[in-house]
Amino acid sequence: MSPRLWLGGYTPDMGGTSEGILSASLDDDGTIGQVTLAASTPSPSFVAEHPSLPVVYAIGEQNETFRAFRLTEPGALEPLGDPWAAGAAACHIAVDPDGRFATVACWGSGQVLTYALDAATGEIMGRTDASPASDPYAGVPESELVAPRPDYAPRISRAHFTALLPDGRILTTDLGYDLARVWRYSAADHALELDHEVAFPYGAGPRHVAVAADGRLFVVSEYAVEVFVLTPGAGGKYAITASSPVRRAPREPDESGAHISLSADGRLLYVTVRRSNVVAVLSVDADGVTPLTEVPSGANWPRHHLVLGDRLYVANQLSGEVTVFALGTDGTPAEIVQRVAAGSPTVVAPALQASV
Repeated sequence: MSPRLWLGGYTPDMGGTSEGILSASLDDDGTIGQVTLAASTPSPSFVAEHPSLPVVYAIGEQNETFRAFRLTEPGALEPLGDPWAAGAAACHIAVDPDGRFATVACWGSGQVLTYALDAATGEIMGRTDASPASDPYAGVPESELVAPRPDYAPRISRAHFTALLPDGRILTTDLGYDLARVWRYSAADHALELDHEVAFPYGAGPRHVAVAADGRLFVVSEYAVEVFVLTPGAGGKYAITASSPVRRAPREPDESGAHISLSADGRLLYVTVRRSNVVAVLSVDADGVTPLTEVPSGANWPRHHLVLGDRLYVANQLSGEVTVFALGTDGTPAEIVQRVAAGSPTVVAPALQASV
């Protein structure tokens, strides 16, 4: 089990109460101990750690930056190099398992960015922009389209997540254009080269992805509040092979899918749903996914979550706390065993390095 967690969230520049990146120690039973400020930085709404170096990366969602921090002692960070420019409303980071690069998705501008990383230090060394997305439904008459998209969500490119696939490719979602885009990484120039795209139903809003050991991808949609199953076929091209509502209960008005993850054995999916404030559980089998049950998140506006051992940690943004669930022997959330104040949390990330 990770000895600590990193908590990212919204600071006052985005109407939140966080002060920056928080460090939360973990006891052997998964209980969160002391929560301290690891680094003061504006609205680090997503953070991710280098796979082998004591370096943490964070985006600044409001000030459009991507930056690195060096671990100086357990739970304490200091800036590593200068901030790099990112796109509008940068919202997600993924770090290459070999530490060569990091990818950043930008919800506001639709950009997908790749940053070269120094192999010895993890410092950010350069940036490359991927090609912009095009709307696969451009030109289709509105009379032929039925969309669950809310009225306040205009149809523009909105990259939201990057998933590193087992075969070395990268998948990004664009919830504005209803796309998943699969890329190949070019080490020569740290660039992403488009391999192929998968179009989702109009207005679905594909948001976050869970990668299964069998190669399938499970994508939660923000607007449709469904899970789509992507299966690789000939030439490694993905196609949608199944879908299911996230919840057995009828959708509530304006609820939205947030994050999705797999249980350790791959038999279950966990999905957080905002506004209805639930954690939904779905079963996984060879044919697809099926809603099983759901539990209240215990707080307001559950966003990102993390499965670690027999615990589920849920970041509840608007109530400013992380709720910790014990997972039952069947893998379903059994009860809330802890509530931890965390200042507008938006992400719960595991710390990979136990010490400096």
